[in-house]
Amino acid sequence: MTRLLLLFVGILAVAAGAAWLADHPGNVTIDFQGMRFYTSFAALTGFAAGLMALAALTVWLYGWLKRDMPFFGSNSVIKRQGRGLKMLNQSLVALSAGDHKLAAKLVEQAEVLLPPQPMVHLIAAEAASRAGDYARAAKRYQALEASDDGRFLGLRGLVGEAQRLGRESEALHLARTAFQENRKSPWVLKTLFSLEVAAGNWAEATAALDKVAKEKLMNDSRVKKHRGALAFAEATEANLKGDAPAAKKGFKRVLSLRPDFAPATAALAKLEMASGNKKRATKLIEDAWAACPHPTLARVFKELDAAESATDWLKRVSTLTARKPDDSQSMLLLTDALMDARQYDAAKPVLEKLIKLAPTRAAWQYRLALAHALGENPDPIESALNHAEEGEGWLCEPCGHTPHAWSPLCPNCGGFDTVDWHARTGHAGPRKSYTAEQTISLLASSGSDTEPMGRDTHARDE
Repeated sequence: MTRLLLLFVGILAVAAGAAWLADHPGNVTIDFQGMRFYTSFAALTGFAAGLMALAALTVWLYGWLKRDMPFFGSNSVIKRQGRGLKMLNQSLVALSAGDHKLAAKLVEQAEVLLPPQPMVHLIAAEAASRAGDYARAAKRYQALEASDDGRFLGLRGLVGEAQRLGRESEALHLARTAFQENRKSPWVLKTLFSLEVAAGNWAEATAALDKVAKEKLMNDSRVKKHRGALAFAEATEANLKGDAPAAKKGFKRVLSLRPDFAPATAALAKLEMASGNKKRATKLIEDAWAACPHPTLARVFKELDAAESATDWLKRVSTLTARKPDDSQSMLLLTDALMDARQYDAAKPVLEKLIKLAPTRAAWQYRLALAHALGENPDPIESALNHAEEGEGWLCEPCGHTPHAWSPLCPNCGGFDTVDWHARTGHAGPRKSYTAEQTISLLASSGSDTEPMGRDTHARDE
């Protein structure tokens, strides 16, 4: 209201001034360059006012053209970059929606309008990768790597391309370069660790794992487990090279990190046995068995005296398994030794107890061998065997592979330290479940219409 009142007062003042000038025009004489001009004061005032208005209009028009019209000056750059940013955003939306063709088209148009920047190369590389044009994607990653702001992103993309093409040494070199660029990036630390492992660079992988642990990218238990796996791999490599002292030291370190890791105990026991320290090797196996029985330990325990008689083997097994008699592996090993010694009557109650506890394929295989040895009807036992669970074994959880022995890298998927000792639930035949009572009833139904067989007919699950 105040502004309107002031405007009205201003208009009245101008009108009053114009009316007064009209009533009192006055005379003005101007001498210029030998010429004389005659006019009125009112006309001269009007001319000056018009000139001032024209000047103000010219200044405003220039400012408007420069600010709001995309023809010249800094405004053209602003408008151009604005359109480029809009297309860049649209390309990102298209890429997120899965339309990589539209994304590639839009980002190319944006690149013309925008100054060089990492986002353009990044979106273009991703669109090219989704389209299967890996050569173009690699060029974009190279352009990113050559820029100051996008160097790390470019290295990451090039590492991925090298891994896709199977060029692991190139990927490792690029990952090491990326580590120099950013020593705390979770991606670069984990990638560097996995590539060092894949290359068999155990010492370098350990150093990378230390950095991963320092940045808290893995929980402590997993880091400790991985350290044990790396130490085992390094010790195994030293053993293959004939460096027994280094191998012993390495396997002892593994057991300090993973006390129940049977492969390390078995390897250390073999080294002790090779150096003539049979007593030390025996103690290693016995202590490990008392903590966690494992078939790998049983095999090495057998090798401690491979030439012994079946009776002597049974005595050693009885001593070993007495330290943990109710474990399924103890009962399996004792059954094996009793069968070897032809003590079938003693083996039968052990097997019955084992089948109640763990009716696995290995247990039923021994039971079938015992049935043949005792002249019992094997048919119901074979039926149970066909439906038995596989039992414990090495298993890679990510891919489901079941290797015969532990290794740092899964033979199937290449995963590091993914192979662990697990209960395997796969069936050998048609999938049908049996309760403990049902399996024992199958045993009870065994007849005696089969002739006895020799001692070597029983099966072993190694």
